[in-house]
Amino acid sequence: MKVKSVQPKKQRKALFNYRNDQRSKLLSTRVADFLREEYGIKKLPLRVGDQVRVLRGEFKDFEGEIIAVVKNQRAQVKECVFDKNDGTQFHPSIHISKLIITKFGDERKMDPWRARIIERKALYGFGTDELKAPKKEKGEETK
Repeated sequence: MKVKSVQPKKQRKALFNYRNDQRSKLLSTRVADFLREEYGIKKLPLRVGDQVRVLRGEFKDFEGEIIAVVKNQRAQVKECVFDKNDGTQFHPSIHISKLIITKFGDERKMDPWRARIIERKALYGFGTDELKAPKKEKGEETK
């Protein structure tokens, strides 16, 4: 869904009215280089429990676990904490473009939805320049 307006209020409205499949694509963030080589993917949707590294801002080079993914393309990281004047702490929301995934949530038991995404992207070479899918010959039927 493409927004044709340059007005911020219309862009925000479109962001909040996206369907879940469109929003999950927006909530995708980069994968660390060593994971990219291992799995053959560049980006994945961010999930609660993933380990991330902050690339920019006040919390640059902090590494921590995602505790919440907010609707407006932001995430809260467990180790990034602000102290308020009354002594309480809160986790500021960090834009997902400033994060990079360093470890998947529970690697011992991979989420089946995420495993299918990784398998599909790796098969068709979405993380690389060349296509890895098997080529179909002329006249070959699809199943």
